[in-house]
Amino acid sequence: MATETPAVPVMVPDEVAPGETHPAVNVEAPNPEQESPSVASSGLRISAQNSEDQLRLRLAEAKPAYPPLGEDNEPSGRIWLRLRAGRNQQSPPVEAEDEMARLRGEVRQLRTEASIEKKQKEDLQLRLTAQKEELERSLLQRGRLEADYQKQVDDTFIFGYRCCMKKNGIKRDVPSIPPGEEKKLLDKPAP
Repeated sequence: MATETPAVPVMVPDEVAPGETHPAVNVEAPNPEQESPSVASSGLRISAQNSEDQLRLRLAEAKPAYPPLGEDNEPSGRIWLRLRAGRNQQSPPVEAEDEMARLRGEVRQLRTEASIEKKQKEDLQLRLTAQKEELERSLLQRGRLEADYQKQVDDTFIFGYRCCMKKNGIKRDVPSIPPGEEKKLLDKPAP
C-alpha cells in the first residue's frame, strides 16, 4: 500500500516575502501501522502548531531589523541590508570585546569592594567583641577589688582597734577619761 505525502502549507522565512506560504518539501506522513490515526493527527497538529509558532516568533523578532520591502524601494532595501550586514560584521566584535572588558573590570572592582567591606565588617565585629569582653573582665575585677578592699578596711579597723586596746591596757570598749583631764582636753587647741 503506497502512502502519498500530503502538501502542508508552511511559512518559509528565507528569501520569501512575509506572509507567503509554500507547500512543504519532504514532509512524510506517519505510518498508520505504528500509530492510530487520531494520535498521529494530533501529533502532526501539535508539531505543525509549534513550528508555526516558532516561525512567527522568528519573523516578529526579525521584522524591526529590516525596512519594508516593496516594489518601489526593493533595490535600496537590499543595499541597506548589505550595508547593515557589513557594518554588523565589523563593529560588534570590537564593541562586544570592549563591553565585556569593561564589564569584567566593573565586576572585579565590585568584588574587591565587597570583599574589603566584608573584611572591615568582620574586623569591626572582632574589635567590638574584644572590647566587650575586656570591659566585662574589668568590671568583674573592679567588683572583686572593691569587695576585697572593703574586707581589708573592716579587718584593719577591727584589728587596729583591738591592737590599740591591748597596747594601752584598755579592757573595756568605752574609754573613761578622768574628771580632771577632761577639762585639759577641752582647753587644748585641736591639731
